[in-house]
Amino acid sequence: MTEYFVMRDASLKRFNTLRLDVKADTIVMPHTINGFVQALRAFKDKKIVIIGNGSNMMFDQDYFDDSTVFIITSMINDIELNDGEIVVEAGTRLNRLAWFSCEQSIGGYEFCEDIPGTMGGALIMNAGQWQYAIGQYVNWIEVYNYETDQVERIEPDEAFFAYRYSRLTQMPVFMLRAGLSAPKGDYNESLEKMLYYRHERYVKQPRNFANAGSVFKRPKDKDGNSLFVWKLFDGVNLRGFTSGGAMVSEKHPGFIVNTGNATVADMKAVINECITRVKDTYDVQLELEWRVIR
Repeated sequence: MTEYFVMRDASLKRFNTLRLDVKADTIVMPHTINGFVQALRAFKDKKIVIIGNGSNMMFDQDYFDDSTVFIITSMINDIELNDGEIVVEAGTRLNRLAWFSCEQSIGGYEFCEDIPGTMGGALIMNAGQWQYAIGQYVNWIEVYNYETDQVERIEPDEAFFAYRYSRLTQMPVFMLRAGLSAPKGDYNESLEKMLYYRHERYVKQPRNFANAGSVFKRPKDKDGNSLFVWKLFDGVNLRGFTSGGAMVSEKHPGFIVNTGNATVADMKAVINECITRVKDTYDVQLELEWRVIR
């Protein structure tokens, strides 16, 4: 029995946080880990794009034909405490992990509360903030290896994760689930931290418009010193710059937002204007942090 369903000629708008109304010939939604593996095998001759929460990404075109298959993992989201470990499926959002840990009086995961991604994406990029990163807590990762056509378990060594990086990026695998450590914590302390983290982000970030998080990686000058993107943008009057429905946020210019009905072309126009002005004025080359789906 097939444990996934397929949508044809459907919109990806509700599957990306920029809310771009991009159409795809084939969208697949597995509802179990087994269904995820079934889908990966069934469409192995296609280009497969995995979407979790759809954050930190944008599309490069308005329509994807049947040569590309989008697999949405949002229904693969079980999380449980099992033999002293937190077992988390790939499509589980990180804020659910934070609240689950708090409710179980497990410490260490408060930083996940307001990170918009899912466990699968977090493992790939070793997501984190402040002094914390998800790689600190990983005991094992279950993956589907598309070269061997097998489900395998990886037990990371100390060098497996680095800052915003994991070896998974160099491996022929798709993430299925992970086992995380469960250090003892205090419910009230965890709750206080999570509310603080959420407050800090809501105060500083543009939550009134759809967005996909910070657009550009933090650049460096010729001497290797880190630069703040928002300061560069303010120096070239980019705050509030608009093309169609896309706009450099007036609240935090490190973000590009969808003010309502932005198209892929609108997003590209704003991104290109930002890159051009910063390059022409400061001779600094901006690099996208977003994952671009082509």
